[in-house]
Amino acid sequence: MKTLTILIVEDDQTTSAILTHMLEPYADTIVTARDGIEGCDLYKSYAPDIILSDINMPKMNGLEMIEKIRKIDQNVKIAIFTNFEKRDTLIRSIELGVNQFFSKPFDAISFEKMMKNLCNEVLEKRAASDAIKRQENILQTMNQMAHNFLQESNWRETLGEELANLKKATEVSSIFLYKNKIEKKELLAQQLFYLNDNQNAKTKEVLSYTKDHLMGWKNQLEKDELINGCKKDYNNAKKKLLDLFKINSLLILPIFVQGKWWGFLGIGDEEDQVLAESHVEILSTATSIIGAAISNTRNLKSLQMSSAVFDHTIDGVLVTDVDNNIVHVNDAFLEITGYSREAAIGRNPRVLKSGKHDKHFYKKMWSQLAEEGYWQGEITNRKKNGEIYIEWLSINTIKNTKGEIENYIGIFSDVTHQRKDEQDNAYLATHDPLTKLSNRLLLNDRLEHAINHASRFGKCISLIFCDLDNFKPINDTYGHNVGDEILKHVAAYLKKSLRKEDTICRFGGDEFVILIEELDNFEFLNNILRKINDITNTPCIIDGNTIHIGMSIGASIFPDDGIDAQELIKSADEAMYKAKEQGKNCIEFSKFDINQYCLRQIEAPNNYSI
Repeated sequence: MKTLTILIVEDDQTTSAILTHMLEPYADTIVTARDGIEGCDLYKSYAPDIILSDINMPKMNGLEMIEKIRKIDQNVKIAIFTNFEKRDTLIRSIELGVNQFFSKPFDAISFEKMMKNLCNEVLEKRAASDAIKRQENILQTMNQMAHNFLQESNWRETLGEELANLKKATEVSSIFLYKNKIEKKELLAQQLFYLNDNQNAKTKEVLSYTKDHLMGWKNQLEKDELINGCKKDYNNAKKKLLDLFKINSLLILPIFVQGKWWGFLGIGDEEDQVLAESHVEILSTATSIIGAAISNTRNLKSLQMSSAVFDHTIDGVLVTDVDNNIVHVNDAFLEITGYSREAAIGRNPRVLKSGKHDKHFYKKMWSQLAEEGYWQGEITNRKKNGEIYIEWLSINTIKNTKGEIENYIGIFSDVTHQRKDEQDNAYLATHDPLTKLSNRLLLNDRLEHAINHASRFGKCISLIFCDLDNFKPINDTYGHNVGDEILKHVAAYLKKSLRKEDTICRFGGDEFVILIEELDNFEFLNNILRKINDITNTPCIIDGNTIHIGMSIGASIFPDDGIDAQELIKSADEAMYKAKEQGKNCIEFSKFDINQYCLRQIEAPNNYSI
């Protein structure tokens, strides 16, 4: 596990010591508190990633402490452990955003599983946050680089500072810049800048594409193709160069000036991992900025240089005058927003407003621009065709020698698909793509939670296995496309027939599993089972074919048929096969005699077979 900090809040020293020992594999920092007051103080001091807390403690109980912490931090993972039986306590815990529950005494296997889940959630969120922050830092540095280069009459005077800032934002160990030159009819690369964190690293003032065996790289770079890889991806000659620079991964970006290949920017790191594609795309803009700065050292006042810098970047760029009227846009702006250049020039950027942000949002933006000279953040805008999109936007003010604002420059990238992909990936991880029902992963999670809840409050739950009868002959006769339509038809019927709180899962193939919670009596369960089985009374019409659906159903009940998820699933599955043996298209329970169940019977029939 990576670096994590865990706070234990427990007044019993023995329990606290046991927990500390059990948590050692998951964190390198573990702090303990004896009550809620001390827990709040340690939270402020250590900012833990995970908090494990008892409920009943002196001075301040666990829920009071959690309520205070949640007012400060909505994201910290919180788990509570206690032997409580009070429903209102559980409900209040959920309202306060408790992420997990542990029962006393601790079961080692369940504890390990839950802790791994909590730790993985923290680490995954941290990794995603770090990646976004890194990208934001790179984008902000690029924006500042453009601003500084364009206002500097001699680009070389600001080169060192800008590349050092770029190295810091990219979080790499080395950065260097080489310029091509011809000497005795041989093409060489002369080093103009080099910075490396490793004191043992060496460098080469001059590289010979021929003698240093870099002709492959030369051929790629002069075609405006970047190079991005790890040491293992290169031949021995190139590995020697990486060894010399003490780096294990290398990104090389070509620099073009007025259409001709000028040289290259190199970014290397000691980590044996290539930079993310999203970072590489943004860094490609750095070479456009450097190339534009070299080809034109005039001040940005003419705005011609801003066009040269940004015309080929993948990010949208707009420049406005002091009155916030658009005076320049690049091709990426046109492609992202759908506006033509003629329709954009002279307009106020508010034409892109989506209506998703209130006046306070824009007031805060302009306030920061006025005070600090820049603003960056995520904003939702609207394209010309009305389509809503999400962009990451950086705005910088451009001032003249008197300190007066002359222009605003906005650089933005469309992150709509990135946000949608995150949502889609989370959905696909827990749902069946054909029927849109829950998959086994989500069913297992909800079943375990339902068992814990039912066990704690003395409730009954039922797990129902449904298997379509003679589905294989239907597939063989009509084809798999028709079979898929039947599965979707069954899924739609089940969602329509059952409650929203019931979990419906496509377990695999033509098997469906349904989780029913908060059971009080057999009559309620029997009504649900008959609703499910009623699908057999209505034929399914697909492509003009009338197809009758049969369904064998087996049900198990907690706690009589099993006290854990595996036992309940096995019992329901066996009941379903019993229904198959009874001639199909009927309902069977795991136990032969329903009077053996603790579930109350209210006018329940003696035979549940249909």
